[in-house]
Amino acid sequence: MYGKQVDFAVVVMSEKKFSAQQIKDRLGLDLPVIFDAGIASECGVYSTPQAVLINSKDKLFYRGNYNKSRYCTDERTNYAKIALAGLLGNSPDMAFDDEALRSYGCSLPYCKK
Repeated sequence: MYGKQVDFAVVVMSEKKFSAQQIKDRLGLDLPVIFDAGIASECGVYSTPQAVLINSKDKLFYRGNYNKSRYCTDERTNYAKIALAGLLGNSPDMAFDDEALRSYGCSLPYCKK
């Protein structure tokens, strides 16, 4: 959908060993896969799943949930997509509610769920 406007990557933090190809196959996406937990730490990611958007000046634009809940498909609560549209539309003053910013997943560094 965003073509060449955005560079996407998947950061994997797991005690289990996976190859980049295994991650790509599981997600059904051909994206760079990074196994560097330091990236999550630098972005303030404290649980999973979370989305992080960094602008072209390497500043954090959004860190929060993808959606209202793990399996939610409601466009009104597709927070990562809304944030991405805001980033691409140069809307620096976007505000998100607690549901967007409070994680519903398990805490890092090691999820036990």
